[in-house]
Amino acid sequence: MSAPTPPGPTPRPARLAEPADIHDVLRNIDKIIDWAISSESHIGYFAVLYKRTTLAIRDAVNDKVFDDGPRMEKLDIAFARRYFTALNAYFYPDKSPGPTLPWEIAFVGDHDDQAIILQHMMAGLNAHITFDLGLAVFTVAPHSMDGLEADYDRVNTILCKQLPDVLKVLDQLSPEIRWTRWLIPGEIRVLERSLTKLRRGAWLFAFYLATHPPSVTQKTVHQQAWTAALGSWYLQPPTRWNPLPALFRRIAKHESRDVASNLRALEDVSNTPHKPPKGYR
Repeated sequence: MSAPTPPGPTPRPARLAEPADIHDVLRNIDKIIDWAISSESHIGYFAVLYKRTTLAIRDAVNDKVFDDGPRMEKLDIAFARRYFTALNAYFYPDKSPGPTLPWEIAFVGDHDDQAIILQHMMAGLNAHITFDLGLAVFTVAPHSMDGLEADYDRVNTILCKQLPDVLKVLDQLSPEIRWTRWLIPGEIRVLERSLTKLRRGAWLFAFYLATHPPSVTQKTVHQQAWTAALGSWYLQPPTRWNPLPALFRRIAKHESRDVASNLRALEDVSNTPHKPPKGYR
């Protein structure tokens, strides 16, 4: 069943063009961010995060960090294409069968509009990494994953280096998050391990697809279902025996609800990705 066009007077963003290179990817992301700011849409929270990481990958390709830069750019494009396809399908359901369920959950957001910035970011990251990334790897290197693995793992380091600056801005927009993070010993390393583990799961998903051709459809269906359930959990964690809903409500009380202003602040830091002075190697 096709996804319905989101209700309300907010205009839809223009359809995103198929990217041919990483510059096209960045242009599309900018269009999403500009639309989200003007529409005050929570969809922009993942987009600003994605822009910073894409700029970091572009810089790494240009600086010859990877063993095979052109292949990593090809992977970046295939990866981004799934995000853009999902957005086009969500806002133009008459022209496609609708987005995958993990993305539809992320785009719809929470049904009572109470989710905090971090929850929206996690729902987008979940859809894009837990489901999309493995499929992108499988598309680009179905028979050569061994040769891709070292570069794939280098991306983990690049992405983890982007976290501290984003968190500094998030602390300003959502002060309670700062206090919550202080309660977690070594919280940056905890987040880095979580991100690396998420990407490792995507790699194993791609590896299964590459090594079990007869089961590609079944595995993809199950992966999509699992990712959708996880995205729903991020946005609407169950209240029974779970302290997270109460914690999120506390954070929300002091978090800025000015979506446009929040996105501008996050975009400022997204425009300047972190790059170690001595490089990533």
